[in-house]
Amino acid sequence: MIIGIDVSSVQYGTGVSDYTLQLVTHLLKIDPRNQYKLFFASLRQPLPTSIQKLSQHKNLTIYKYKIPATLLEILWNRLRLLPIEFFIGKCDVFHTSDWTQPPAQKAKLVTTIHDLSPFLFPQWSHPKIVKNHQRKMKLASQNCRQFICVSKNSQRDLLRLFPKIDKNKTSLVYEAVNQKYFDFQKLSNSQQQNRISKLKQKYELKQFILAQGTRQPRKNLDRLIQAFIQFRQENPNSEVDLAIGGKFGWGTDINQHQPSFIKILGYVPETDMVDIHASALALIYPSLYEGFGLPVLKAMAVGTPVITSRNSSLIEVSGQATILINPKSINDIKQAISKIVSNNKLRQSLIKKGLINASKYSWLSTATQTLAIYQKLANN
Repeated sequence: MIIGIDVSSVQYGTGVSDYTLQLVTHLLKIDPRNQYKLFFASLRQPLPTSIQKLSQHKNLTIYKYKIPATLLEILWNRLRLLPIEFFIGKCDVFHTSDWTQPPAQKAKLVTTIHDLSPFLFPQWSHPKIVKNHQRKMKLASQNCRQFICVSKNSQRDLLRLFPKIDKNKTSLVYEAVNQKYFDFQKLSNSQQQNRISKLKQKYELKQFILAQGTRQPRKNLDRLIQAFIQFRQENPNSEVDLAIGGKFGWGTDINQHQPSFIKILGYVPETDMVDIHASALALIYPSLYEGFGLPVLKAMAVGTPVITSRNSSLIEVSGQATILINPKSINDIKQAISKIVSNNKLRQSLIKKGLINASKYSWLSTATQTLAIYQKLANN
């Protein structure tokens, strides 16, 4: 079997990027028999080092093209020109991205449903993103043989929004956490503290609660900031800060002029992600909607307690190991912050539950289930 996968998203450093990289990496780990063809397109960005490293596998070929994503979106999503075989040759199955839906001559098409917020809450996304997802999903609903959903919530949303899609064409395959997060727990206490100390020194942090993710409307940062300011006003002797990590995405950005205890870190490189999650007193993730919510599991895997929203897939992924909040209630967010700061027994309980919950998710399992989907399609 020849399996094609679009890995163009890896260059962007998003949750979808992480999913794509981890999926491909673990497919190659478990499957030396089938042939893999990776498609990568970018006008200016080089092939990511993480993808280059995979070229050691003898059953892998990488096809790199200097084509901007916007041009591919026009060629594939609008004009329906140039099938994927034109770029990578023959393949039995092709796994498309969440951005483009290429035509195919004979390849059976699979796509992953990460997040349907552009359909449910279009006001939270750039109009260009909404339009593109509409075109992508219209084509996918007509041409894809299988839809991989990363949560039960995403699966339900998909079938509700696109009732013509046969439920039998959908599969639930959870994402997982990179092994490096679990590896932090295997370090000695002195090694952990050394890494935490260096991280805090680098970002000029002391004791802090972390909010991590691309800054966009559904991340609900304005309410979080208001809640944290109220918490500090009610607890004037507290030395806990709020650290907001993540690059600006779209919409109206948060006000950069904040009290000194609100630390806007900006983009945090992947090399620091384990340590910044491990260094936090807690992760707070008050999103208004998520297709999966990977930061929740990342924090759990390094032994950091979590506050997150009582909505979408976040309830599902949390596994009763978090403090759940109403993200639209500033008071609810503030009270959760107060609990996590003041109650060490609660924190320790959440840490233990979180470690157990995060361990239930495995990239090897994700890859194994995904490969079975490819094989079933190819055989049919």
